Amino acid sequence: MIKRLIFDVDGTLITGVNFIDSIRRTLNKLGIYSEDHVKLFLEGIKTYEQLHDNYNIKSYTEHFEHVLNNRLPENFVFAFWKELRSAVPPKNDRLIDAISKLSQRYELVLLTNYFAVSQLNRLDNMEIGGFFEECYGEHCIKPNKQAYLDACANNKAEECIMIGDDLYLDIKRAKEEGLSTIFVNSKRIETNPSIGTVVDSVEDISSELISGIEKDFER
Repeated sequence: MIKRLIFDVDGTLITGVNFIDSIRRTLNKLGIYSEDHVKLFLEGIKTYEQLHDNYNIKSYTEHFEHVLNNRLPENFVFAFWKELRSAVPPKNDRLIDAISKLSQRYELVLLTNYFAVSQLNRLDNMEIGGFFEECYGEHCIKPNKQAYLDACANNKAEECIMIGDDLYLDIKRAKEEGLSTIFVNSKRIETNPSIGTVVDSVEDISSELISGIEKDFER
């Protein structure tokens, strides 16, 4: 029986946004804005996880000091989080309703490769943060095995479903650790049956869909 739903954040719960405006505002406040720095910052977001298996303020600050070739103030990360809070789509009543209904039947948690405080701030801004019991991933990021085990907590892997938009991090690796999965095809890529359950958006996930996954797993 499925007890826990584990959600990725960016591209899954938060779709249709990018970080460029948040980066520009952050760099402007720090007095180091330029479009070249914006491009370097975006690249730095991608390369951080190639060098680190967790998110911590010291490593994150040092990483972007190297990327930008600038000394950054102690409040750099907090300044960025403040600007990221608005990096969310417009209010989505269908999403709020879907998450609310799922929370009445399952434990809802997050597994996201970023700082928990920042991600929860953004989800709070979307009026759905309060439905999630815990946020994992900051101290051990996907695709590390421990990240998936942490997100399962005291539940067995087969009692959990990983829900996300990344075919490797959220689907393949979760399946390898024994979790069921739901692929959120927010980028509308071509898929094949081996992926398993696919939805266009989180709003399409219901208890009926999950019951179908349970039955397939029992066969």
